Amino acid sequence: MKRITMRGQTVEEAVEKALARLHVSKEAVDIVVVQQEKKPFLGLFGGQEAIVEVTVRDPFHFVESFLKHVIEQMNVHVQLACQVEGERLVVFLSGPDVARVIGKHGQTLNALQSLAQGVLNRYTDRPLRVVIDAEGYRKRREETLVRLAKNMAKKAIQMGKDISLEPMSAWERKVIHTALSDDDRIQTFSAGTEPHRHVVISLKR
Repeated sequence: MKRITMRGQTVEEAVEKALARLHVSKEAVDIVVVQQEKKPFLGLFGGQEAIVEVTVRDPFHFVESFLKHVIEQMNVHVQLACQVEGERLVVFLSGPDVARVIGKHGQTLNALQSLAQGVLNRYTDRPLRVVIDAEGYRKRREETLVRLAKNMAKKAIQMGKDISLEPMSAWERKVIHTALSDDDRIQTFSAGTEPHRHVVISLKR
């Protein structure tokens, strides 16, 4: 959860400043008054500012609201369901237009997940994650990537040279690295810069 401490001439002013900084409504936060304001004695000395501690209550709420807004703007018929699993929010998308949300090789889905993660990071200081799936696409894509990794590793060994795969998202590259991590004949590493970063399968020498 995101927590900030703010000062103000009054408690109300300190709270308003904190809400403006966080870009949230008062209903979305918990407020603790650390120090009440105190007017200076005879208007000259002894005064003190108010101090409040404001904490965002449910950062996942903002992610869900963001995604609903984006889907509405995309003008697609897609339903959204959210499930909290420990330190991550899993978002399931379904509906007749879900293929449009997935995009080619999951590019649209990955971009949506990246944006959602950015929103979440704005409202929490904890290492929380957002995972967006669309009618089981992530699982199917993972299985495809594992098969690709195994086939390309076999090819690299047979040909005796490095093989560079197509550019992939960070999640897809991780799947490739993990799939080949137990093969003591080859090693994998990422090369290039986004959006052209890709996995290289290399023989161990």
